[in-house]
Amino acid sequence: MTIFRKTAWALAVAGLITQPALAAEGSIIESAYDRAVTAYHSKEWKELPDEALIRSNRIKWNRVGKAALNLPDWVEFSLSQRTRYENVSNNWRAGQRDANNSQLPLQSRIHLGINQGPFWIMFEGQDSRTHFNEPGDFTGRMTNTFDILQLFGSATFKNVFDTGLRTDLHVGRLTLELGKARLIGRNNYPNTTNTFDGGHLAVGNDKDWRVRAFLTAPVIIDETELDESSKRNLFWGAAFESTQLKWLSGEAYYLGISDNKDPRATRDRNFSTFGAHGYKKAVNKKSDFKDGEFGRWDYDFEGMVQTGERRNKDHFAYAGFARIGYTFNEPWIPQLLGEYVYASGSDDPNSGKSQTFDRLFGLRRTGADLMQTSLYGPFGHSNLESGGWRLSVKPTSNSRVHFKHHVNWLAEARDAFDGSQVTGGNLQDKTGSSGRWLGHDIELIGEYKFGSNLILSAGYSHWFKGDYFDRLAQLPNRGNLPQDGEKDTDYFFAQTELRF
Repeated sequence: MTIFRKTAWALAVAGLITQPALAAEGSIIESAYDRAVTAYHSKEWKELPDEALIRSNRIKWNRVGKAALNLPDWVEFSLSQRTRYENVSNNWRAGQRDANNSQLPLQSRIHLGINQGPFWIMFEGQDSRTHFNEPGDFTGRMTNTFDILQLFGSATFKNVFDTGLRTDLHVGRLTLELGKARLIGRNNYPNTTNTFDGGHLAVGNDKDWRVRAFLTAPVIIDETELDESSKRNLFWGAAFESTQLKWLSGEAYYLGISDNKDPRATRDRNFSTFGAHGYKKAVNKKSDFKDGEFGRWDYDFEGMVQTGERRNKDHFAYAGFARIGYTFNEPWIPQLLGEYVYASGSDDPNSGKSQTFDRLFGLRRTGADLMQTSLYGPFGHSNLESGGWRLSVKPTSNSRVHFKHHVNWLAEARDAFDGSQVTGGNLQDKTGSSGRWLGHDIELIGEYKFGSNLILSAGYSHWFKGDYFDRLAQLPNRGNLPQDGEKDTDYFFAQTELRF
């Protein structure tokens, strides 16, 4: 059954539980939109259980579909559909056949839930597929035909045992996010999404702080069959999150992973990650400034250390992120940022030690750390040193434009260029003679929102490749670099996202 038939079936079922039709004044759609906007911008918004797991903007928008069907408060219903065209030139990944790659990824979701008192049952289905791909193209994170993204039961108690503490419990299949999602995140730009089977518990005062713990089995994506997790793979963690200080928010966390029984060669991990993250939010609108205030500083710092075993080697690795920004009290609210990313690599891949940082289930795009991913995304939080600046402006309240420039190196010349393969291994010169210089990249992206229900965006990136690739091309078999892979790469995308 296709996603379209499933959606039609869901609409039919929803219609059976609708209340009487809307008043005859105006069209149904106009009336539904007005009611949805009122609920979205007021205390009438009914908090969804997902909001305790991920950033609320992932799922929070005007529920026009729900309002149009006049569904009761105890029912959650929404649909979303994203279409993107993207093109990459001069592919560099080992195993790619063609110099250029153009695809049309489509992502559709349906979100259904039933609420009774503090309890929820929530379902989210997702269909991900791509068109115009050719044999040998990079298709990672592109296809996962209709599957269960989330299916969980939850309970939320706002004042458990009269202590004033809020408690959230989730059990089932769910998506997770921690901090800026550099190690755990619900994918935003890629076409498929990380999800986990297990449980999540959070206890806090519902305002300033909370403690979280989870125990899960990561779900393994199967492009054509229903996804399943494996008891041989476990992922768990705990975190303390705080927003008590105006000048410093953040979290301290511990994450553990054990998939050393996973038959896939790229796995075999049994290590712990310890981290701390602190930040001060940037100004988002003119009204946030005080009278006469010229501008305001913001910042974001995060450090992570890993220790244990990885691929049968002693593993010790680390990563860090630093950003300092300044937002000017001007009509377009310009924000200027300087940032630096470092993720360790192994100085001697032939030794008995592993020093290559593993980003686990993190996102590369979150917080604008690196660049757009999907077909592009050459840089990740592994064996990388990157720094640069960006400028962001908001010409109107519902539009945003940003420009970025980064310079990039391998952290260690003898380690692999992580994520640079379609088949076989990553690009790597184990002698180190190809050096570390990966080049610099620029990016220009614009976004326009028609309310919260329709978002248009487009962007262009140019990667001025460094001499690392020229030297790889001089090695036997071009060091697995595809033809023209040493030439500069252009990336373009245009995207629409409809949510109702």
